[in-house]
Amino acid sequence: MFTLHRSKGYLIFYRCLQRFAIPFLRLIYRVEVINGKSPYLNMNGGLILCSNHTSSLDPIVICAYFPRPIYFISKIELFRNRFLRSFFGFFNSFPIDRTGFGRNPINNAVKVLKSGNVFGIFPEGTRSDSGELGEIRKGIGLIAYLSHASILPIAIYNSKKVSREKNRKNLFLKIKIIFGELIDTDEIISNYSKKEAVEKISDTVMDNIKELYSKLK
Repeated sequence: MFTLHRSKGYLIFYRCLQRFAIPFLRLIYRVEVINGKSPYLNMNGGLILCSNHTSSLDPIVICAYFPRPIYFISKIELFRNRFLRSFFGFFNSFPIDRTGFGRNPINNAVKVLKSGNVFGIFPEGTRSDSGELGEIRKGIGLIAYLSHASILPIAIYNSKKVSREKNRKNLFLKIKIIFGELIDTDEIISNYSKKEAVEKISDTVMDNIKELYSKLK
């Protein structure tokens, strides 16, 4: 079981890892952060981070540049090895069986948020092979509805090309990450039925990510 409350020592260690990772990412992947001084990055309480997803680098980049530890859902296959299970658990991941989703990952995400933590999710559900944005799944809307947590949209550009393409010239393309404006889910929840609110939240998240992504091209 993942830990909902981290010690001061853990938080110090986490911050040290970030200070190591940021220069590395800047050197190797020329990461450029847009709106990196947004006040939303330092807000307290439960918060959902939503981003597009094209590369395994995406969660690393987000974790490096967002100040607080982030909880993620990871595919269950990663937890079948004892070492990897401990590793991903240490870095606040919990499993999801994508063949039969179920409610347990959603319930765990709600627990994370109601405990005042940050939960990160890629609402497309999987990496985009094309590098473009895919269709959003409704899980994000349900998690936000049940937790009443606000959502911070994020867009990442070029991480797929930088990390996977064999053409060497792509190594000189920089990864860009942009933080958007906070989405107040309480306002949506108070004005719509549950089904409508879940759909409205999901659509609003994707619209925001698309708008942010278009600014990075």
